Amino acid sequence: MVFLFFEAKSLHGPHAIGDAAVRNVLDVVAGLGPSGRVGVHRIEHIETAPDDLLPRFEQLRAAASIRPPHTACTRADGTDEWSRRLGADRARHTWRLRDLRDAGATAALGSDRPIAHYDVRQVLTTARRPRGAASARAGPTGPEALEGRTTHAARAACESATAGRITPGHRADLTALGVDPTAAPADELAEAPVRLTVTGGHVIHHEQ
Repeated sequence: MVFLFFEAKSLHGPHAIGDAAVRNVLDVVAGLGPSGRVGVHRIEHIETAPDDLLPRFEQLRAAASIRPPHTACTRADGTDEWSRRLGADRARHTWRLRDLRDAGATAALGSDRPIAHYDVRQVLTTARRPRGAASARAGPTGPEALEGRTTHAARAACESATAGRITPGHRADLTALGVDPTAAPADELAEAPVRLTVTGGHVIHHEQ
């Protein structure tokens, strides 16, 4: 089955990786007033956040922009430098994509290119099956992961009116894979063949 999906272009917001930084940025967002006046407030990375911060994303209409491939830079046994510096308690609150979705937040997914590989298949795979310190944490469903890379990414980039869906009037930036990314096992998705790539309505790759 060939399944088409859109890759939203990225706009950056403030970077907040740790729990204190995330809390401070959310406090600033709260002081700015409703995001509708200036577009969508967006926070990048959010690698660790305690429970009490999660509902604030939906309350403040702040998009959480997360990089699932970064989970591969840590180790499940906590012996990596990142986990040791955070400590066991804080390291348990890492890459909370599933929890943010459950809290009603807009959760956009990306790779952090060029720091991590841009391959969208790796983004979707590591979102559904986090690695390292986050490997014990449940990931989103296949459809939710795809939303994170399409409709949620477009919303976070203030492009919902022109991107994020395959529909007349929207920008034609899309990819067709040889498997359904909402249903294929994560390991199969990671190696899925790319059948077609379209950028700005122009076909730049087409597998015969």
